[in-house]
Amino acid sequence: MTDTSSNMSDASDMSKIAISSDAQKAQVQDQFSRTAEGYVASFSHRTGKDLTRIIELGEWNSQLKALDIATGGGHTALAVAPHVAHITVSDLTPRMLEKARAFLEEQGVTNADYQIADAEQLPFADASFDRVTCRIAPHHFPNIAQSVREVARVLKPGGLFLLIDCMAPSDAELDTFDNKVEKWRDPSHGRSCTSEEWEQFFTQAGLHIEQEEFFRRTHRYDDWTTRSQLPTNEKVALEQFILSSDERIRHYFEVVVRPDTHLDSFSNDFILLKGRKISQQVGQ
Repeated sequence: MTDTSSNMSDASDMSKIAISSDAQKAQVQDQFSRTAEGYVASFSHRTGKDLTRIIELGEWNSQLKALDIATGGGHTALAVAPHVAHITVSDLTPRMLEKARAFLEEQGVTNADYQIADAEQLPFADASFDRVTCRIAPHHFPNIAQSVREVARVLKPGGLFLLIDCMAPSDAELDTFDNKVEKWRDPSHGRSCTSEEWEQFFTQAGLHIEQEEFFRRTHRYDDWTTRSQLPTNEKVALEQFILSSDERIRHYFEVVVRPDTHLDSFSNDFILLKGRKISQQVGQ
């Protein structure tokens, strides 16, 4: 459809986008203020080969300054801290950051500072960090492309961004199902992006992709919905939605049903990207 709106209409649309963005961030803060303890304790967040891969791919040394964005329970920061001179641990939600700090200090981390930070408006100067990490969080960001641009801005030339997040399938039907289920379980969910979208975000921000990996995670339905504090009636309704989906969808997401006919588990896709900030942008 051709856009024939006036400048005033465009301004109104932008205002609506801003309000929507602010509303989603408020949802994120509400969700993770209520569930902070659960995410610190979450076995699936505390463990995983993806954490190991961050260390294997990060080209770490004891002179580096690192930033962990949307730290959640602080598990990525905990993995990175022994390999750098200093790490800045950040999150949008004050209570989540408070719980992450307590967890990290309990684990003996002493080379960290803690900052409330919006991933789309990072409160740091240009070229401040040698490494930036962000794990299992961008699907909550209203404007993921902007968050990647901010990563590129605060990275030093030649610095690395290590990103891990849930990933939507490139198939439109599977994408729609995946994001509907995630949003149903957690209203603060924005969008799980496809690999093609992620590649575009990195490239447009001036980050050269040096490594791209795909893996799956299996979620126990009861634990997965308990962690997000999904109300019982919604938990039942979401379970029925998943179980009644087309066979092709159930097969793709590896839906497992218990002998009592209740949903046991399902699996979904994740992406890992390693991007290096291009030292000199074309045309500069």
